[in-house]
This record gives sequence, C-alpha cells and structure tokens, in this order.
Amino acid sequence: MNTTVKTPPRKAGRPAQGRPPESRQARQAGPAGPSRLGRPVRPRRSARPPRPAAPAAARPRAAGAPRDAHAPGRPTSRTPFILLLLGLLGGGLVCLLVINTTLAAASYRIENLQRSNAAATQQVQDLQQQVASEQSPGSIEQRALKLGMRPQQVLSFVDLKTGRRYTMPSQAQGAYAVPGYTP
Repeated sequence: MNTTVKTPPRKAGRPAQGRPPESRQARQAGPAGPSRLGRPVRPRRSARPPRPAAPAAARPRAAGAPRDAHAPGRPTSRTPFILLLLGLLGGGLVCLLVINTTLAAASYRIENLQRSNAAATQQVQDLQQQVASEQSPGSIEQRALKLGMRPQQVLSFVDLKTGRRYTMPSQAQGAYAVPGYTP
C-alpha cells in the first residue's frame, strides 16, 4: 500500500513544525529528487493533522486596540504572583520581628521585676528581724534606762472597789525567785 500525503504549502523562510529543516541540496533537487545515497527521496508522512487557522488572539491587533491579557493560549505574567509571595514573606518576617522584639522587652521587664521583688523581700525580712529584736525584754529595759526610768522597789496596787492602795515589796520574803515573774 503506497499512499502519498499532501502537505500544505509552507511559507518561505520558516521550516515546518515537527519536521527537520531540509538541506539546500534537497530543496534544489525537489521532493522526489536524488539523495546522496542515490535513492529517490520520498516526502515524509505527517502523523499530525494540519494546523487550523490562527485564532483572533494571535492575529496582529490594531494600533489603538486594547490588549487582552487573559486571551486563551497566551501565557500570563508571573510577576503579580511573585510579588504577592514576596509581600507575604516580607510581612511574615516583619511580624516575626515584632513578636520577637515584644517578647524580648517583656522578658527584660520580667527580669527587672523579679530583681526588685527579691530586694523588697529581703528588706521585709530585715525589718521583721529588727522589730523582733526591739521587742525583746533586754532591749526594752535598755531603752527605758536611757529615758531615765528606774525599776520600782516597792509595788503599789489599787483596789478599784474600795479605792484603797496597797504596797508590797518587789521581793516577798520566803518566796522563790522565778525569773521573768514579778508578783
């Protein structure tokens, strides 16, 4: 079965798509002319059907006509998508920087508050120790002596019902002396 396929005429200067360009000798010899090997060259059969006419978007447009950016078959620009990605990445980095700075400032503030809290706790403990030492009987006696107060040798008691006053010595005879207890 020997069939030949007719191909549409080509435009000059451009090789047909899907076929390798022919050499100058082959073009001059013609489609069925002799080859280098001495055999006649047959035209190749194309597996693809011929291309239809170019759509309206591929035709040249008039000078003042607006350009259709989303025409089918025309590649769209990637610049807006890349700029969107760069903007999102930049915004994310700025957010991370703000969060990191805020956390560092809060950490510094917490550390200062903990130091001041420790100093205040130490001061409270010092004041409690000072109050406890000044409440002791020995310190009260020393302050009383500095103020000119002297212990009374004879104790005086007043009976509120009768209004009578009783005096007793600070040491009763025959009584045991118990430290810290005065009758």
